[in-house]
Amino acid sequence: MTQSQTLLEVRDLTVHFTLRKAGLLGKEAKVYAVDGVSFDVKRGSAYGIVGESGCGKSTTALALANLLAPTGGKILLNGKSMTSNSRKEMKEVSKGLQMIFQDPYSSLDPRQRVEDIIAKPMRQLTRMNDKEIADRVDELIKKVGLRPEQKTLFPHQFSGGQRQRIGIARALAVHPDLVICDEPVSALDVAIQAQVINLLKQLQKEMGLTYVFISHDLAVVQRLCDALSVMYLGRVVEQGNRSEVFSRPLHPYTYALLTADPVKDPTRRGSVKRLRLEGDPPSPINPPSGCHFHTRCPYAQDICRSESPQLRDVGRGQHVACHFVKMVDGQPVSPVSI
Repeated sequence: MTQSQTLLEVRDLTVHFTLRKAGLLGKEAKVYAVDGVSFDVKRGSAYGIVGESGCGKSTTALALANLLAPTGGKILLNGKSMTSNSRKEMKEVSKGLQMIFQDPYSSLDPRQRVEDIIAKPMRQLTRMNDKEIADRVDELIKKVGLRPEQKTLFPHQFSGGQRQRIGIARALAVHPDLVICDEPVSALDVAIQAQVINLLKQLQKEMGLTYVFISHDLAVVQRLCDALSVMYLGRVVEQGNRSEVFSRPLHPYTYALLTADPVKDPTRRGSVKRLRLEGDPPSPINPPSGCHFHTRCPYAQDICRSESPQLRDVGRGQHVACHFVKMVDGQPVSPVSI
């Protein structure tokens, strides 16, 4: 039986948090952190989820990793539900999915040596014997660019970039089907970021890895990912292949993100139209009606305030949630371009 090309399926994922009442007479409030997110990840690819802080991308990652219980929706890995209550089934799911965390300083146990940190998932999730585990640790230490003798050291004896390499080795220990990378380079210096991204690309090529990559840095996503979703206030506003989204952004929010960085090519600086966003994103406790982006969008009209746009297919694998992306001669046109 051949494996499906799609490894991960996410359908209408919601994660809502209920806040405590403020006093006896206070009302319960909900945080709409993730509000109906859907996407597919192909086997052997890297899928990016991008957006400003507070857009729900890290909450999505935690839900995918089963570290946070979804309020609703479906998450399927290899066609199997990842929200099962069976302890045995969840152990198998955990083996097939591992995570690289954002902070390389707090995500490693300071009381354990590196060899024990990397070996822990194998001891918990596999039946490998001590010899097999030791050999796998040595193999991973080499793969992530550390020296063999460093396996007996403690995390505080490493730099931030080296600690993240340890985190990568730990995530790969049990041969996971999917690796979730939650902003794995945001806490590192720029030069070290490039080294870690290159390492992730190299490991993906060598080991056939599949990534879900969470980031607010579009340059990093463009370097690593094959496809992406752009999130705003808990919802996906645009998704598609990397080449399409970066060369032809359709949603005003995506366009604003892509043009926020200075254009490095001096011959193109005058030709790139900048879209500046005013103000901060609204609170996820009390999101705006209609399109969540309408409070900051210069193209918003009455329909945007009253009716939420659906994420629709506009061709070439690109989807967008905007009332004013129009089809002209069979091609989608952004309101920014009109």
